[in-house]
Amino acid sequence: MDVGAERDKWIELQRRRLMAQPLAGYAVGESPSAEPVAMAALACIAQGWREPAEAACRRLLEAQQADGAVSVLLNTDGPYWTTSLACIAWRRFDIAWPERARPWCTDAYRLGVDFLLSIRGEKIDPSENVGHNTQLVGWPWVVSTHSWIEPTSLALLALRHCGFAEHERAVEAAELIVDRFLPEGGANYGNTIVLGQVLRPHVLPSAMSLVALHRISPLPVHLSSTLRYLRTELANQPLATASLSWAIQAIVSAEWELPVEQWSNFEEAMQTAIVRLSVSTADPHRCNVLLLASSRRDSPLLDLAPFQLLRQSEHQP
Repeated sequence: MDVGAERDKWIELQRRRLMAQPLAGYAVGESPSAEPVAMAALACIAQGWREPAEAACRRLLEAQQADGAVSVLLNTDGPYWTTSLACIAWRRFDIAWPERARPWCTDAYRLGVDFLLSIRGEKIDPSENVGHNTQLVGWPWVVSTHSWIEPTSLALLALRHCGFAEHERAVEAAELIVDRFLPEGGANYGNTIVLGQVLRPHVLPSAMSLVALHRISPLPVHLSSTLRYLRTELANQPLATASLSWAIQAIVSAEWELPVEQWSNFEEAMQTAIVRLSVSTADPHRCNVLLLASSRRDSPLLDLAPFQLLRQSEHQP
């Protein structure tokens, strides 16, 4: 089997699908939701498909509230962590097709960033039962709750994409992510040690963390061990599509400065995922996140300038 040809055939099928309907929910038949719509936009931007990318970005714009927020279900009920993904999609569309994007995309992501900067995770009192620094502030899943690693990673990505990499909230977000790495590498939802027990890593938050820290210096402690964990998980088992997509982008991020002959080969993992999606009902959202991963170094999530973590005291030599 010519794996490359099969992948190209699958990508063409996705192009036709997205040209016909760029808006998706989390599952077949569901109403569009913010994360699937934003991921569709980013996948189309990566491939250079303007029309479906614009349709997705405009749907996010329709859902943006007066304060800049975009809620998960594209309504007014929250939660609002998906504002980060909407901002990234608007900014990347603005860069790719400025003649089509301005001023509406520019206005949208700037207002979205204003909302993100108004949201803060709640500090909690330090405790010997909790291993992470509870005083660092990032972003919560739900307003007025503690900061967690995935919404903080997405918010940091949004700030970096939208020109706020040097903002104090971005710096503290990076510090929080570094603080939440587990002692042997990897990350889970945001705790490290609870009641004396070291928690287990999970692929999705581990990968999101590395993508959010793309091109960071100095290199944080546990970055290399987190990368080894992701490579091991990728090699040992079929991953859920979202986890696979973020893991591929995280490994590509870590290999950014390597010569081409040292880049990882993801053809087998991609082909396995394509076959798995093909034998079941073609879930548009899962196809879109896999399509984004197929762009590898051309992923718009990774089109970021170097990031200097000035306040971080611990780093890897």
